[in-house]
Amino acid sequence: MIDTNKILELFNTALDYKNKGELELAANYYEEVLKLTTQLPEVYFNLAFVYIDLDRQEEAIECLNKFIQLEPNDTEGHYFLATAYFKTKDYKKGYPYFEHRISRFHAIQTQYKLYGERFKKIPFWHGEDLADKTIYVYYEAGLGDTLMYYRYIELLTKCCKKVYFKPQIPLLPLFAENRYGSKIIMHFTNEMASECDYQCPIMSLPYFLDLDNKQIFYRSDKFLHAVPKKVQWYKEKFFNNDKLKIGIKWQGNTFIGAERAITPDSFAKIFELPNTQLYSVQVTTDEEEVKTLQGKYNIIDIASTFKDFSCTAAAIENLDIVICNDTSVGHLAGAMGKKCYMILPKYYDWRWHTDISKCDWYDSIKLFRQKTTWEEVIERIYEDINLNFCK
Repeated sequence: MIDTNKILELFNTALDYKNKGELELAANYYEEVLKLTTQLPEVYFNLAFVYIDLDRQEEAIECLNKFIQLEPNDTEGHYFLATAYFKTKDYKKGYPYFEHRISRFHAIQTQYKLYGERFKKIPFWHGEDLADKTIYVYYEAGLGDTLMYYRYIELLTKCCKKVYFKPQIPLLPLFAENRYGSKIIMHFTNEMASECDYQCPIMSLPYFLDLDNKQIFYRSDKFLHAVPKKVQWYKEKFFNNDKLKIGIKWQGNTFIGAERAITPDSFAKIFELPNTQLYSVQVTTDEEEVKTLQGKYNIIDIASTFKDFSCTAAAIENLDIVICNDTSVGHLAGAMGKKCYMILPKYYDWRWHTDISKCDWYDSIKLFRQKTTWEEVIERIYEDINLNFCK
């Protein structure tokens, strides 16, 4: 006979330890629950996340598979199983589950609200032969995601007649200079809709292009280039010096990535590097934050000149190094082949994998994971730059 009181006591104790960050103890208590019953999906779900944070990915995958067996229609379970596979670099197994992601649903709903029936009538692409076909691809999720997945547009244009791609507005001018044969658009017209044989949200491309676990990292060197005239303008206005030029960014979208935000003062050690000039590439509505930083350190604010990502790219082209949190600027620097130190929080996103000794997506990015404080991470970056660039 199942002791429901004991199960509830163990589950609540596990949850309490999980909320307090005592993950090993939380795992122990969840495992005790499973000795009494294997029919509670929430136990597998919660334990999976404890295992993920403990970097026990294979055990997390096992838990999520069992969760889905009990809850086959649960969207979140499918999505998190995908990201658990991704973190171990098993993209082929993760792809099908990734199609359950919320960002895909939101992207489709957004396009439907914008374009109604003319969008709805276009069938989804599921890997069919695209020879002599036209496809409409559109953004989803954040700016960093679009930059990261844009590498696949080149592959797509090689296997079909025409690609219409609609990115977020701030990315339009940059992609217009890096088309790879696609048509970069702001609005999806009736005429375009009548041409299109298929549609596809951008983060589904590697799945339906049937890329394997190595091909997924296509174009890890550089696939975006800045506009030369803009590069020259920034050089003449801000970069006409012989110092080591370092750009810093400390914050992205705090609504969905608050754990990735770094305090500006955490960069204090970087200002001690010899013969360097620091630049803020932090786009912010809080002007006082940048002014406060300028009152303490020698830093030039170039982000205030950014109108879109083509400006950001032109400025980055003039930098020697970018130091940033997990944000769109890091993806842009990596896509441009610019040396970048990306700072990850203790519990970091799936795309950086379990082995962060190398960034698989971008050859020029070096990943630094938070161990204790942000200052501790910056200290390690300081030592790396001082050793390799300040001789």
